[in-house]
Amino acid sequence: MARWMRWPRRIWSCGAACVLACAAASAEPVAIKTPSGTLHFETPAGYTALSEDELHIKFGRYGRRPLAAWGNARRSSTVAVTWSRMAQKPLTSEQLPEFKSAMETTLPRLTPGMVLRDSSLVQIAQRPWVRIDSTAPAVDTEIRNLMYLTDLGGHMVGVNYNATVADYAQQEAGFSSSAGTLRTQD
Repeated sequence: MARWMRWPRRIWSCGAACVLACAAASAEPVAIKTPSGTLHFETPAGYTALSEDELHIKFGRYGRRPLAAWGNARRSSTVAVTWSRMAQKPLTSEQLPEFKSAMETTLPRLTPGMVLRDSSLVQIAQRPWVRIDSTAPAVDTEIRNLMYLTDLGGHMVGVNYNATVADYAQQEAGFSSSAGTLRTQD
């Protein structure tokens, strides 16, 4: 019998637990199908899908539920994917600078107390995205939002990373890493 196979059971158990813990904390690749294409990305490490009940509690009261959402273990931070039909005027990559300007004006009017920290056009996987960084008050805390928006088959797809302001510093690296994996497929 090989020498390593004679290791005590306790060592094997610890090793297996470490492997499972690392696997549970690793980033999860997801593909979200929309009516106009598919969004691919990796969720931040350790994030799990919100249940139907959690989606309803967090988003249902406003009438606009995301296509999917994931959260950290305490659910103080989430990543949500949205899709919007652009029936009147299809959205194209060339229109994203104009779209960014419209969002800079519209979002603060729609969200009382929202503070726009930064907005820019960024390239991710050779595709332009509008990136909007903001804070907004919630019932009992303040929320930091990083929103990434782009065109997908003439419509808008978005990924919103958010955390309480108190948790944001701990989530920022995971948000950045996840955003770097955003890919679309018409």
